[in-house]
Amino acid sequence: MSDARIEWRGDLFAADLAAARTGLARFPLIARPFRHTMTAFLHPAGEEEIDLGAIIRLRAYGDLATVSAGAIAVLLQGGLHGKLQRKAQSGAMRSLGSAMLRWPDGELLVAGTRYRPLSVRVSERLHHSLADAASSGPEAEARRVTVDLDRHLFRLAADGEVRLLGQLGPRIEFKGPTQAWVDDVRIAVDADHLVRRRPNRALELLFQDMLRDKLVSAPGGFPEAELKFDLQGGIDDTVIDAVVLALGDVRPLLPPPHRIERVRRYHLCRDRLSSDACTVVETPSGRLSEKRKRNSRALGGVLLRDTIASRTTDRDGVAVPIADFLADRGWTCLAMFEKTQTKLPFALPGGRAYLISVDQCFAPDGRTLDQIELEFIGSVDGALVDPANVVAELQELGRRLQRSALGRRLTPSTLTKHGFFSAAATLVA
Repeated sequence: MSDARIEWRGDLFAADLAAARTGLARFPLIARPFRHTMTAFLHPAGEEEIDLGAIIRLRAYGDLATVSAGAIAVLLQGGLHGKLQRKAQSGAMRSLGSAMLRWPDGELLVAGTRYRPLSVRVSERLHHSLADAASSGPEAEARRVTVDLDRHLFRLAADGEVRLLGQLGPRIEFKGPTQAWVDDVRIAVDADHLVRRRPNRALELLFQDMLRDKLVSAPGGFPEAELKFDLQGGIDDTVIDAVVLALGDVRPLLPPPHRIERVRRYHLCRDRLSSDACTVVETPSGRLSEKRKRNSRALGGVLLRDTIASRTTDRDGVAVPIADFLADRGWTCLAMFEKTQTKLPFALPGGRAYLISVDQCFAPDGRTLDQIELEFIGSVDGALVDPANVVAELQELGRRLQRSALGRRLTPSTLTKHGFFSAAATLVA
Protein backbone atom coordinates (compact mmCIF):
# COMPACT_ATOMS: atom_id res chain seq x y z
CA MET A 1 0.00 0.00 0.00
CA SER A 2 1.39 3.44 -0.89
CA ASP A 3 0.24 6.83 0.45
CA ALA A 4 0.52 9.34 -2.41
CA ARG A 5 1.72 12.79 -1.40
CA ILE A 6 4.29 15.39 -2.34
CA GLU A 7 6.82 16.24 0.34
CA TRP A 8 9.64 18.73 0.70
CA ARG A 9 11.71 18.87 3.87
CA GLY A 10 14.61 21.05 4.85
CA ASP A 11 16.82 21.86 7.81
CA LEU A 12 17.54 25.11 9.56
CA PHE A 13 19.51 26.48 12.48
CA ALA A 14 17.88 26.52 15.90
CA ALA A 15 18.63 30.24 16.08
CA ASP A 16 16.34 30.77 13.06
CA LEU A 17 13.48 28.54 14.17
CA ALA A 18 11.35 31.23 15.81
CA ALA A 19 11.55 33.43 12.70
CA ALA A 20 10.74 30.50 10.40
CA ARG A 21 7.69 29.60 12.49
CA THR A 22 6.23 33.12 12.32
CA GLY A 23 4.49 32.32 9.05
CA LEU A 24 2.77 29.31 10.65
CA ALA A 25 1.27 31.14 13.61
CA ARG A 26 -2.14 31.61 11.97
CA PHE A 27 -2.56 27.94 11.08
CA PRO A 28 -4.10 25.57 13.67
CA LEU A 29 -2.15 22.80 15.34
CA ILE A 30 -3.23 19.22 14.71
CA ALA A 31 -3.72 17.49 18.05
CA ARG A 32 -1.49 14.50 18.72
CA PRO A 33 -1.75 12.11 21.68
CA PHE A 34 2.04 11.86 22.07
CA ARG A 35 4.88 14.35 22.25
CA HIS A 36 7.74 12.35 20.73
CA THR A 37 8.14 10.55 17.42
CA MET A 38 10.68 7.71 17.51
CA THR A 39 12.12 6.29 14.31
CA ALA A 40 14.35 3.21 14.27
CA PHE A 41 16.32 2.79 11.04
CA LEU A 42 16.89 -0.83 10.02
CA HIS A 43 19.37 -2.26 7.53
CA PRO A 44 19.69 -5.76 6.03
CA ALA A 45 21.49 -7.92 8.61
CA GLY A 46 24.94 -9.17 7.69
CA GLU A 47 25.58 -6.40 5.19
CA GLU A 48 28.64 -4.31 6.00
CA GLU A 49 27.70 -1.56 3.55
CA ILE A 50 24.86 0.87 4.20
CA ASP A 51 22.52 0.83 1.23
CA LEU A 52 20.26 3.88 1.52
CA GLY A 53 17.76 2.30 -0.85
CA ALA A 54 17.45 -0.80 1.32
CA ILE A 55 16.71 0.97 4.61
CA ILE A 56 13.34 0.46 6.24
CA ARG A 57 12.11 2.18 9.37
CA LEU A 58 9.96 1.47 12.37
CA ARG A 59 7.92 4.52 13.41
CA ALA A 60 6.55 4.72 16.95
CA TYR A 61 5.15 7.40 19.26
CA GLY A 62 5.30 8.13 22.97
CA ASP A 63 6.16 10.55 25.75
CA LEU A 64 9.69 10.42 27.11
CA ALA A 65 10.45 12.00 30.48
CA THR A 66 14.01 12.56 29.24
CA VAL A 67 15.60 12.11 25.85
CA SER A 68 18.79 10.21 26.72
CA ALA A 69 20.73 7.08 25.85
CA GLY A 70 19.52 5.45 29.08
CA ALA A 71 15.89 6.20 28.32
CA ILE A 72 16.20 4.76 24.80
CA ALA A 73 17.96 1.65 26.13
CA VAL A 74 15.15 0.98 28.61
CA LEU A 75 12.53 1.59 25.93
CA LEU A 76 14.16 -0.86 23.50
CA GLN A 77 14.73 -3.52 26.14
CA GLY A 78 11.00 -3.52 26.86
CA GLY A 79 10.13 -3.50 23.16
CA LEU A 80 9.25 -0.69 20.77
CA HIS A 81 6.02 -1.33 18.86
CA GLY A 82 5.39 0.63 15.69
CA LYS A 83 4.65 0.80 11.97
CA LEU A 84 7.17 -0.60 9.50
CA GLN A 85 7.63 1.59 6.45
CA ARG A 86 9.79 2.09 3.42
CA LYS A 87 10.09 5.78 2.57
CA ALA A 88 11.42 7.13 -0.71
CA GLN A 89 13.31 10.41 -1.03
CA SER A 90 10.23 11.87 -2.70
CA GLY A 91 8.23 11.28 0.47
CA ALA A 92 6.21 8.38 -0.97
CA MET A 93 5.50 5.85 1.76
CA ARG A 94 4.91 2.11 1.54
CA SER A 95 3.51 0.32 4.54
CA LEU A 96 5.16 -2.97 5.55
CA GLY A 97 2.88 -3.78 8.46
CA SER A 98 3.71 -3.44 12.14
CA ALA A 99 6.31 -5.02 14.41
CA MET A 100 7.85 -5.10 17.86
CA LEU A 101 11.57 -4.27 18.03
CA ARG A 102 13.74 -5.25 20.99
CA TRP A 103 17.39 -4.43 21.58
CA PRO A 104 20.15 -5.52 21.96
CA ASP A 105 19.16 -9.00 20.78
CA GLY A 106 16.39 -8.18 18.35
CA GLU A 107 16.23 -8.38 14.57
CA LEU A 108 13.17 -8.29 12.33
CA LEU A 109 12.26 -10.60 9.46
CA VAL A 110 10.43 -8.64 6.76
CA ALA A 111 9.44 -10.19 3.40
CA GLY A 112 12.17 -12.82 3.69
CA THR A 113 14.96 -10.38 4.63
CA ARG A 114 16.35 -10.07 8.14
CA TYR A 115 16.92 -6.51 9.31
CA ARG A 116 18.95 -5.10 12.20
CA PRO A 117 18.49 -1.67 13.77
CA LEU A 118 21.43 0.70 13.49
CA SER A 119 20.11 3.99 14.83
CA VAL A 120 17.14 5.64 16.50
CA ARG A 121 16.01 9.22 16.00
CA VAL A 122 13.78 10.95 18.53
CA SER A 123 11.91 14.06 17.39
CA GLU A 124 9.69 16.52 19.20
CA ARG A 125 7.17 17.53 16.57
CA LEU A 126 4.32 19.93 15.94
CA HIS A 127 1.89 19.71 13.01
CA HIS A 128 0.03 22.67 11.46
CA SER A 129 -2.90 22.06 9.16
CA LEU A 130 -3.08 24.30 6.09
CA ALA A 131 -6.34 22.80 4.86
CA ASP A 132 -9.64 24.70 4.80
CA ALA A 133 -10.75 25.86 8.22
CA ALA A 134 -13.66 23.40 8.26
CA SER A 135 -11.46 20.43 7.38
CA SER A 136 -10.56 17.75 9.88
CA GLY A 137 -9.25 14.21 9.97
CA PRO A 138 -7.61 13.00 6.74
CA GLU A 139 -8.32 16.28 4.94
CA ALA A 140 -6.49 18.30 7.59
CA GLU A 141 -3.60 15.84 7.51
CA ALA A 142 -3.29 15.92 3.73
CA ARG A 143 -2.18 19.56 3.70
CA ARG A 144 0.14 20.18 6.60
CA VAL A 145 3.48 21.54 7.73
CA THR A 146 5.40 19.51 10.30
CA VAL A 147 7.97 21.22 12.52
CA ASP A 148 10.64 19.15 14.24
CA LEU A 149 11.68 21.39 17.13
CA ASP A 150 14.79 19.24 17.55
CA ARG A 151 15.99 15.73 16.74
CA HIS A 152 18.27 13.52 18.84
CA LEU A 153 20.12 10.65 17.17
CA PHE A 154 21.29 7.48 18.91
CA ARG A 155 23.51 4.74 17.55
CA LEU A 156 22.81 1.10 18.42
CA ALA A 157 26.37 -0.24 18.56
CA ALA A 158 27.39 -3.84 17.94
CA ASP A 159 28.28 -4.30 21.63
CA GLY A 160 24.73 -3.44 22.69
CA GLU A 161 25.51 0.11 23.74
CA VAL A 162 23.01 2.85 22.98
CA ARG A 163 25.18 5.87 22.20
CA LEU A 164 23.96 9.45 21.94
CA LEU A 165 25.49 10.95 18.79
CA GLY A 166 24.07 14.43 19.24
CA GLN A 167 21.27 16.61 17.96
CA LEU A 168 20.40 17.21 14.33
CA GLY A 169 18.59 20.47 14.98
CA PRO A 170 15.17 21.57 13.69
CA ARG A 171 13.51 20.61 10.43
CA ILE A 172 10.37 21.74 8.62
CA GLU A 173 8.44 19.44 6.26
CA PHE A 174 5.84 20.64 3.77
CA LYS A 175 3.35 17.95 2.73
CA GLY A 176 0.54 18.33 0.23
CA PRO A 177 -1.31 16.86 -2.74
CA THR A 178 0.63 18.54 -5.56
CA GLN A 179 4.07 19.99 -6.23
CA ALA A 180 2.54 23.39 -6.99
CA TRP A 181 0.80 23.43 -3.60
CA VAL A 182 3.99 22.53 -1.75
CA ASP A 183 6.00 25.18 -3.64
CA ASP A 184 3.42 27.89 -2.92
CA VAL A 185 3.28 27.04 0.78
CA ARG A 186 7.05 27.05 1.10
CA ILE A 187 7.22 30.54 -0.39
CA ALA A 188 4.43 31.80 1.89
CA VAL A 189 5.75 30.25 5.10
CA ASP A 190 9.52 30.55 4.58
CA ALA A 191 9.77 33.89 2.82
CA ASP A 192 13.30 34.45 4.16
CA HIS A 193 14.57 31.09 2.83
CA LEU A 194 15.83 29.96 6.23
CA VAL A 195 14.96 26.33 5.48
CA ARG A 196 17.35 24.57 3.11
CA ARG A 197 17.59 21.02 1.81
CA ARG A 198 20.61 19.15 3.18
CA PRO A 199 21.56 15.93 1.34
CA ASN A 200 22.25 12.85 3.47
CA ARG A 201 21.63 14.92 6.60
CA ALA A 202 20.45 11.93 8.64
CA LEU A 203 23.79 10.19 8.09
CA GLU A 204 25.96 13.05 9.34
CA LEU A 205 26.17 12.17 13.03
CA LEU A 206 26.21 8.42 12.41
CA PHE A 207 29.10 8.66 9.95
CA GLN A 208 31.04 11.02 12.21
CA ASP A 209 30.79 8.47 15.02
CA MET A 210 31.82 5.62 12.73
CA LEU A 211 34.85 7.62 11.63
CA ARG A 212 35.96 8.24 15.23
CA ASP A 213 35.82 4.48 15.85
CA LYS A 214 38.18 3.80 12.93
CA LEU A 215 40.79 6.50 13.47
CA VAL A 216 43.81 6.76 15.73
CA SER A 217 44.32 10.47 16.27
CA ALA A 218 47.65 12.10 15.59
CA PRO A 219 50.09 12.13 18.52
CA GLY A 220 49.82 14.96 21.01
CA GLY A 221 51.43 18.15 19.82
CA PHE A 222 51.18 17.16 16.15
CA PRO A 223 50.16 20.28 14.21
CA GLU A 224 47.10 20.62 12.03
CA ALA A 225 48.37 20.01 8.49
CA GLU A 226 46.33 20.95 5.44
CA LEU A 227 46.61 21.93 1.81
CA LYS A 228 44.19 24.50 0.44
CA PHE A 229 42.90 25.37 -3.03
CA ASP A 230 40.56 28.19 -3.97
CA LEU A 231 37.89 26.82 -6.33
CA GLN A 232 36.43 28.83 -9.19
CA GLY A 233 33.14 28.17 -10.99
CA GLY A 234 30.92 27.10 -8.12
CA ILE A 235 30.20 23.76 -6.42
CA ASP A 236 27.80 21.04 -7.52
CA ASP A 237 27.69 17.24 -7.67
CA THR A 238 30.12 17.17 -10.61
CA VAL A 239 32.78 18.75 -8.41
CA ILE A 240 32.38 16.02 -5.78
CA ASP A 241 32.57 13.33 -8.47
CA ALA A 242 35.69 14.92 -9.96
CA VAL A 243 37.37 15.03 -6.54
CA VAL A 244 36.66 11.34 -5.92
CA LEU A 245 38.04 10.43 -9.36
CA ALA A 246 41.16 12.53 -8.80
CA LEU A 247 42.06 10.83 -5.52
CA GLY A 248 42.85 7.56 -7.26
CA ASP A 249 44.08 4.60 -5.18
CA VAL A 250 42.60 5.39 -1.78
CA ARG A 251 40.43 3.48 0.68
CA PRO A 252 37.19 5.20 1.78
CA LEU A 253 36.77 5.09 5.55
CA LEU A 254 32.98 5.30 5.45
CA PRO A 255 30.34 3.12 3.80
CA PRO A 256 28.51 4.49 0.72
CA PRO A 257 28.02 7.30 -0.02
CA HIS A 258 31.49 7.58 1.66
CA ARG A 259 30.93 11.16 2.72
CA ILE A 260 29.64 13.44 5.46
CA GLU A 261 27.40 16.31 4.42
CA ARG A 262 27.11 19.02 7.03
CA VAL A 263 26.57 22.72 7.64
CA ARG A 264 27.99 24.98 10.34
CA ARG A 265 28.05 28.63 11.29
CA TYR A 266 31.35 30.20 12.27
CA HIS A 267 31.53 33.34 14.38
CA LEU A 268 34.98 34.85 13.82
CA CYS A 269 36.32 36.55 16.91
CA ARG A 270 39.14 38.56 18.39
CA ASP A 271 40.57 37.70 21.80
CA ARG A 272 41.90 40.81 23.53
CA LEU A 273 44.45 38.74 25.45
CA SER A 274 46.05 36.78 22.58
CA SER A 275 46.76 36.82 18.87
CA ASP A 276 44.98 33.51 18.30
CA ALA A 277 42.51 33.17 15.43
CA CYS A 278 39.43 32.49 17.55
CA THR A 279 36.18 31.06 16.25
CA VAL A 280 32.88 29.97 17.78
CA VAL A 281 31.50 26.92 15.95
CA GLU A 282 27.68 26.69 15.90
CA THR A 283 25.86 23.49 14.97
CA PRO A 284 22.31 23.50 13.55
CA SER A 285 21.00 22.39 16.96
CA GLY A 286 22.48 25.51 18.55
CA ARG A 287 25.40 23.87 20.35
CA LEU A 288 28.58 25.93 20.51
CA SER A 289 32.28 25.22 20.91
CA GLU A 290 35.42 27.27 20.61
CA LYS A 291 38.28 26.85 18.17
CA ARG A 292 41.72 28.46 18.49
CA LYS A 293 44.44 28.46 15.84
CA ARG A 294 47.92 29.86 16.34
CA ASN A 295 51.48 29.72 15.06
CA SER A 296 50.56 29.50 11.38
CA ARG A 297 53.43 28.51 9.05
CA ALA A 298 53.79 27.00 5.57
CA LEU A 299 55.96 24.10 4.46
CA GLY A 300 56.02 23.37 0.73
CA GLY A 301 52.52 24.79 0.30
CA VAL A 302 51.20 22.79 3.29
CA LEU A 303 49.74 25.01 6.00
CA LEU A 304 50.69 24.00 9.55
CA ARG A 305 48.93 25.40 12.62
CA ASP A 306 48.59 24.59 16.29
CA THR A 307 44.87 24.06 16.71
CA ILE A 308 42.66 23.58 19.74
CA ALA A 309 39.15 22.48 18.79
CA SER A 310 36.33 20.19 19.85
CA ARG A 311 35.70 17.07 17.78
CA THR A 312 32.33 16.39 19.42
CA THR A 313 30.47 19.72 19.35
CA ASP A 314 27.26 17.95 18.27
CA ARG A 315 27.32 15.92 21.47
CA ASP A 316 29.27 17.99 23.98
CA GLY A 317 28.92 21.61 22.83
CA VAL A 318 27.15 24.00 25.18
CA ALA A 319 23.63 25.20 24.38
CA VAL A 320 23.73 28.87 25.40
CA PRO A 321 23.08 32.13 23.55
CA ILE A 322 26.03 33.20 21.43
CA ALA A 323 26.23 36.52 23.32
CA ASP A 324 26.74 34.67 26.62
CA PHE A 325 29.37 32.39 25.07
CA LEU A 326 31.35 35.41 23.83
CA ALA A 327 31.01 37.30 27.09
CA ASP A 328 32.35 34.37 29.11
CA ARG A 329 35.55 34.46 27.05
CA GLY A 330 35.87 38.19 26.58
CA TRP A 331 35.78 37.76 22.79
CA THR A 332 34.61 40.31 20.23
CA CYS A 333 32.79 38.93 17.19
CA LEU A 334 34.20 40.34 13.94
CA ALA A 335 32.15 38.50 11.32
CA MET A 336 30.05 35.41 10.69
CA PHE A 337 29.78 33.00 7.78
CA GLU A 338 27.97 29.77 7.02
CA LYS A 339 29.73 26.76 5.54
CA THR A 340 28.14 23.89 3.65
CA GLN A 341 30.69 21.11 3.57
CA THR A 342 31.17 17.72 1.93
CA LYS A 343 33.82 15.68 3.77
CA LEU A 344 35.34 12.52 2.27
CA PRO A 345 37.67 10.67 4.68
CA PHE A 346 40.06 8.09 3.25
CA ALA A 347 43.29 6.19 3.93
CA LEU A 348 46.31 5.80 1.68
CA PRO A 349 47.91 2.36 1.22
CA GLY A 350 50.41 3.17 4.00
CA GLY A 351 47.60 3.61 6.52
CA ARG A 352 47.72 7.35 7.11
CA ALA A 353 44.28 8.93 6.96
CA TYR A 354 43.23 12.15 5.27
CA LEU A 355 40.10 14.18 4.75
CA ILE A 356 39.21 16.08 1.62
CA SER A 357 36.65 18.81 2.17
CA VAL A 358 34.68 20.69 -0.44
CA ASP A 359 33.62 23.92 1.30
CA GLN A 360 31.03 26.39 0.12
CA CYS A 361 31.08 29.46 2.36
CA PHE A 362 28.96 32.59 2.35
CA ALA A 363 28.50 35.59 4.65
CA PRO A 364 25.36 37.68 5.25
CA ASP A 365 26.93 40.58 3.33
CA GLY A 366 27.08 38.45 0.16
CA ARG A 367 30.78 37.55 0.15
CA THR A 368 31.48 33.94 -0.83
CA LEU A 369 34.48 31.65 -0.76
CA ASP A 370 34.68 28.16 -2.27
CA GLN A 371 37.65 26.02 -1.30
CA ILE A 372 38.89 22.45 -1.44
CA GLU A 373 41.04 21.37 1.48
CA LEU A 374 43.16 18.27 2.08
CA GLU A 375 43.80 17.59 5.76
CA PHE A 376 45.65 14.95 7.75
CA ILE A 377 43.32 13.38 10.36
CA GLY A 378 45.23 10.43 11.86
CA SER A 379 45.95 6.84 10.96
CA VAL A 380 44.47 3.37 10.61
CA ASP A 381 46.09 -0.08 10.67
CA GLY A 382 48.74 1.07 13.15
CA ALA A 383 50.47 3.28 10.60
CA LEU A 384 53.41 5.33 11.85
CA VAL A 385 52.94 9.09 11.78
CA ASP A 386 55.88 11.25 10.79
CA PRO A 387 55.53 14.94 9.86
CA ALA A 388 57.76 14.53 6.79
CA ASN A 389 55.59 11.68 5.46
CA VAL A 390 52.39 13.63 6.09
CA VAL A 391 53.65 16.71 4.24
CA ALA A 392 54.89 14.59 1.31
CA GLU A 393 51.59 12.72 1.03
CA LEU A 394 49.57 15.92 1.19
CA GLN A 395 51.71 17.37 -1.59
CA GLU A 396 51.17 14.27 -3.74
CA LEU A 397 47.42 14.37 -3.17
CA GLY A 398 47.46 18.03 -4.14
CA ARG A 399 49.27 17.17 -7.38
CA ARG A 400 46.60 14.58 -8.17
CA LEU A 401 43.94 17.24 -7.83
CA GLN A 402 45.85 19.69 -10.01
CA ARG A 403 46.40 17.06 -12.72
CA SER A 404 42.71 16.11 -12.75
CA ALA A 405 39.90 17.55 -14.86
CA LEU A 406 39.20 19.87 -11.94
CA GLY A 407 42.73 21.26 -11.92
CA ARG A 408 42.14 24.25 -14.18
CA ARG A 409 39.62 25.58 -11.64
CA LEU A 410 41.97 25.29 -8.67
CA THR A 411 44.42 27.86 -7.32
CA PRO A 412 46.82 26.84 -4.51
CA SER A 413 46.10 29.03 -1.52
CA THR A 414 47.08 29.72 2.08
CA LEU A 415 44.05 31.97 2.55
CA THR A 416 42.19 31.04 5.72
CA LYS A 417 38.46 31.50 6.05
CA HIS A 418 39.02 33.47 9.23
CA GLY A 419 41.33 35.84 7.37
CA PHE A 420 39.03 36.18 4.34
CA PHE A 421 35.75 36.87 6.13
CA SER A 422 37.13 38.98 8.98
CA ALA A 423 39.33 41.14 6.71
CA ALA A 424 36.58 43.66 5.96
CA ALA A 425 35.14 43.62 9.47
CA THR A 426 35.27 46.75 11.59
CA LEU A 427 37.38 46.09 14.66
CA VAL A 428 35.74 47.16 17.88
CA ALA A 429 38.11 48.21 20.62
